[in-house]
Amino acid sequence: MNQKKHTRKKLFHLPAKYLLASAAILMLFVCSEASANASAQDVHNMADICMQANRILKDYVLVGMDVEYHDPAKDLEDNLEQMDKEFKNIENHKMNKKLTAEIVEIEKSWYEIKPEFQKKPDKTKMHDLHEAVEKFTFRCEEVAEDLVKDTGIKGENDVVLLAKLGMESQRLAAEYITKSWGVAGPQYDEEVRKMVEEIESIFKELMDADDTLVSKEIKDELKSVERDFIALDVMATSKSGRFMPSSAEKMASKIFEKLNEIIRVEKKLVEGSVSGYFMPIANGKNVKDTFRFVTERIVGRSRYAADKPRTSTSAVNIL
Repeated sequence: MNQKKHTRKKLFHLPAKYLLASAAILMLFVCSEASANASAQDVHNMADICMQANRILKDYVLVGMDVEYHDPAKDLEDNLEQMDKEFKNIENHKMNKKLTAEIVEIEKSWYEIKPEFQKKPDKTKMHDLHEAVEKFTFRCEEVAEDLVKDTGIKGENDVVLLAKLGMESQRLAAEYITKSWGVAGPQYDEEVRKMVEEIESIFKELMDADDTLVSKEIKDELKSVERDFIALDVMATSKSGRFMPSSAEKMASKIFEKLNEIIRVEKKLVEGSVSGYFMPIANGKNVKDTFRFVTERIVGRSRYAADKPRTSTSAVNIL
């Protein structure tokens, strides 16, 4: 009788042991599949690329105006190098074909623009260069949003929204400083108006976000940044005819630095302990096939174990 009870007890616990081991193995397969998806780090790299493009344009114009505040020539050189690093980082991570094609496209677009920034600033080329950067920025934002969707991280879009604010600060300053240089286009007022509306829209979306995704502390910091944006807006829309490019650079850099710190905090909030290259996403078909494979092996082992009890239930012995 005792032997019979012991056998039943052993058979009752055996499947649970195998299932626990199989779950661990399945998670390894899932993690492996996840490497093909966009990571949080990919989003950060692309968001930085979008911001840096407009920062570089601003520095280029400041160099052309012989403004020495903040050493724009050095900033221009450093930011061009930073762009190369960002692209290199994102290249090193394998992603699906669609995202890879988008990244190749945006990278190719940038390296067609980059040589102009390595030459002496030329007023006659500013219109075309400005248009090229605007086109690049628009496409860059689209790619960043596609990367966000692929990560599956709730709240990662808020990281990109904050990065967009950083980008818009440089974009608005570049627009104003370009006008200061005497090469603003005929649509300057309309373009500035659209930028200001976009900035207001981003602020509203962030302030309306759930506190679990954009904390109250971050929202308080954003109120301070919003006041700085208003001051930059007043400068950009002024009709006085007096220009202060150094002040615009100082204000834009202040906003940029504040937002970088806010982004750092926001990353920790929405990403938690998720590492840069591990995302809890995997291709559904592959997971299904993997689960079937593991289950079939477990069933076979379970039947064998029922006839011949084993002493080890490790993941290695199961497979």
